[in-house]
Formats: sequence, C-alpha cells, structure tokens
Amino acid sequence: MNDWAGDLSLDGTGPVYDQIRRAILTNIRSGVWPPRHRIPAEAELARHFGTARMTVNRALRELTEDGLIVRRRRAGSFVAQPPSPSAMLEIVDMSTAIPARGQDYGYQCLTNERVAASPERAARLRVKPGAPLQHLVCRHTADGDVVELEERWINLALLPEAADQDFTTTAPGAWLLAAAPWTAAEHTVSAINADARLAARLDIDTGDACLVLERRTFQGDAVVTLARLTHPGDRHVMTERFAPAG
Repeated sequence: MNDWAGDLSLDGTGPVYDQIRRAILTNIRSGVWPPRHRIPAEAELARHFGTARMTVNRALRELTEDGLIVRRRRAGSFVAQPPSPSAMLEIVDMSTAIPARGQDYGYQCLTNERVAASPERAARLRVKPGAPLQHLVCRHTADGDVVELEERWINLALLPEAADQDFTTTAPGAWLLAAAPWTAAEHTVSAINADARLAARLDIDTGDACLVLERRTFQGDAVVTLARLTHPGDRHVMTERFAPAG
C-alpha cells in the first residue's frame, strides 16, 4: 500500500468523482498535503479507488478549476500555494466612484503646500526628517454632503512634479492613480471622535464618530504617498464579501 493511501477514503455519498474530490480536499484542508505537495498520479489514484482514470481526472480538473491544485505537464499535480491576502479596501477614484452610485460629486482643495517632513512623518514615508513633501487637504462630497476628508503627503523625491500640479480641479488621489503606478498598499483602519476642527471640515458635530483609513502606497520599498482619509461615521459603509478559507 502506498504511504498516502490510508489518508484517502470515499464517503459513499454522491458520484464517485465527487467523493474523490472531497477526499483529496480533506487532505489539503487538514494540512496532510501542504502547499507544493505532489498529488499521487491519476493511475495511482485510479488503482487506489478502484475506478477509471477518467473519473479521477474529473475530480482533479474540478480541484484545479477551484484553484486548489495546479497541474504541470509531465510533472504531475501539486497542492496550490494559498493566495496572498488581498487588501480589504481597494484604491478608488472618488470622482468616478461617487457618480457610479448615482450621486453628484464635488471636490474642494483646502491646502496645497510644500512642507518639510517631521520626524514622525519621515518615519512613515521612509524619508529623512526635513525631506520635501507636498501636503494636501481636500474634501470630497456626494450630493453636497462631505463624505471624505483627504489629507495627503506626497514624497517629492519620487514625484517632484507634484509640487507644480494644480490640485484645485483634480484630486490628488485621481492624479496619483494616473501618474504614479504603485506596487503595494498598506491600510490601517481606526475609529475616532471628531474634534472641533475636524467636525467643521466634515460638517458634522463635535464628538461625532468617524472612520479613519490611513494608507501608504509603495513603489517597491519606497513610499510614494501617505494618506489619511476620514469619513463621517453615518456617511460611510464598508462591505466586504468573502468565503470560507480553503
């Protein structure tokens, strides 16, 4: 008997190919067969289960279509590497996302200035203290209500053209999506209560709950931009659809 045979058994429910699929799936999900583990050959599985290779082939094909195994010509079938975790939140352009919901979009740039990186900001942007940054504060509205306050710092060593960009009509986020291809993003989500200054900018009451998304966008190891996106709690809904792991 093969050393793997004892790990595979049919449960007697449904078509044989589906029983084989479930038996293999059980070994994958339990970790008995970890990522990159070689799946026994079709002929071996057919002998073990006492069925035709065509039946085994269908089970393997369905597991392949589900992304659970990979099949390599002349090499065999292997347990697939699990996908890398994806960011819960996508990087979106508010100027297109809001109209897509059937709402009127509005934008206002409150601050556009060149500043020297503070020690705290420098650490987040992976630059030296005093390095030049473009600092922007903008408001995004939907049907006249402020839905996001965007505060952003752009690394001018990577994007010096940002210093001369007119952000009075084009939001920095939209400009960056076109001007600065990114390779990775990092999100940190938190909840705060608005102080008087933030409440005035968001047109809400002092003490109202807000959702804050801090995002760093990377080109390789370099941080292109650091953004702090603040949303009034009653004007923002975050929905994520997901499936069981494995």
